[in-house]
Amino acid sequence: MNEHLTVTYVSHASLLFDGDFGRLICDPWILNEPVYAFTTWKFPAAVLPPEELTAGLNYLYLSHPHEDHLHVPSLDCLPRDVEVLLPEYLSDPGLRAQTVERTMRELGFHRIRKLRPWETVKLGNDTSLTVIPGCETKWWDWENSGFVLEHGDCTLLNLNDCPTDAKLCAEIDRRFGEIDIAFVQYSGVSMFPGCYRMPVEEMRAASARRKVSWIQQKNAIELLRVRRLAPFAGDFAWLDDRMMHCNWSNRATPTLFEDFVTTNYPDKKIEVVIMYPSDRWTLEGGLERNHPEIDWTDYLGEIERLRLRLKPKVEAIREWIDGSDVSDMRRRSERFIAHINAWIHRGNVTFRTRIRVNIEGPNSDFAFVMRCTPETGFEAAWDDEAPVDQELFIRESLWAAVLEGKVLLNNIQWAAENRQHGEFRLEIAHFWFWFETYIDLNNRNPQALVDRALHPQIAERIRPGHGVFPLEGEWQRAAPWRTRKPVP
Repeated sequence: MNEHLTVTYVSHASLLFDGDFGRLICDPWILNEPVYAFTTWKFPAAVLPPEELTAGLNYLYLSHPHEDHLHVPSLDCLPRDVEVLLPEYLSDPGLRAQTVERTMRELGFHRIRKLRPWETVKLGNDTSLTVIPGCETKWWDWENSGFVLEHGDCTLLNLNDCPTDAKLCAEIDRRFGEIDIAFVQYSGVSMFPGCYRMPVEEMRAASARRKVSWIQQKNAIELLRVRRLAPFAGDFAWLDDRMMHCNWSNRATPTLFEDFVTTNYPDKKIEVVIMYPSDRWTLEGGLERNHPEIDWTDYLGEIERLRLRLKPKVEAIREWIDGSDVSDMRRRSERFIAHINAWIHRGNVTFRTRIRVNIEGPNSDFAFVMRCTPETGFEAAWDDEAPVDQELFIRESLWAAVLEGKVLLNNIQWAAENRQHGEFRLEIAHFWFWFETYIDLNNRNPQALVDRALHPQIAERIRPGHGVFPLEGEWQRAAPWRTRKPVP
């Protein structure tokens, strides 16, 4: 047991904590496997082997069910007797709120403890972990959480993707006072402009005009007493040739975050702690850099080197998706859409939005409209020629992968191309939040289809090896605690 709290940055939002309570890991996306319809990778890549992370592991915390946090191939590397701590989502107590627990039980984890908002649990004898719920004002992003870890020598805040507002920050400040170090997301992943159909010149102009609001970061700086900020959970990269442009159009860098803090808040004297995979931090010793420095002035060159290293895996995923069955596409699609209309979740539709989905290819030339109103809920309709807010263009091999269950419909927008019609409205953003949350009956993760109704063609509910193509000598080897055979 460690007298001092040691924080090891694993990758993305995954942190490993060693202290007098033992070992805790949160949100382990620890394998170099992509998410978001198998398009989005991590940069920098993970470097710590799973066996090093799981040795002596006592606790696991999962903040929410998005697949870059609930990553089933990574979770399959963990011992099944670890104590799992999960937030209870009391603001929206439907099936979706139980997705993480259902998935974990299907995987074979059995020591599961649900924690209500602001509930505190003791790790060991003296360390407290308190769940931070999402703020009430951003009600559509309800399935998030963070936590505060109170160790003997350090108070740490992990905000993760958890949305905040003045009321939530006031409660954090009232309960915990000065925070020694806060981990805050520095860059989410955006559909715009990289996932839009537009000329490169127009895309570059749109990217240059796009403003970074830094809302969550401002809240942490202005409304909390934070001594140090560690930007994390923004390490995205796109490695397929068709999406390399997203690396300059769809993300920020941690140094941009550092510049924002030092330029706008010099009087706060907040230390910005930029960590890379395998780096460690303690309050006593500060940052221990174990990872080579990254040249952020040439990070596209750094990403290109990662692409070349992972090229066999990138190509294997591309061939797997592009090799999907494209026969009889219209009939199969009509059957699929009818099934969605019969089984779709019908709650929480508070917006009016119309999206036309175009399937393109030599075997496909058809479209349907996804339309939503508070009065009628969601419906997918054929032969609807009325104006729409956006159009989504999907190549037929990718759509065939959706029909086969390789890729989930709720993430298709990350691999397709969008086109905006008219002015963008907040209701459109609400639609995409709803779409990602509910369209596949509570399944955000293609490796965890815990609801059987929407995908009757798939026999396996939990398939940790789905879409995973290890390189020779890579970490994804069978762990002794695995209870299921991975599905290719």
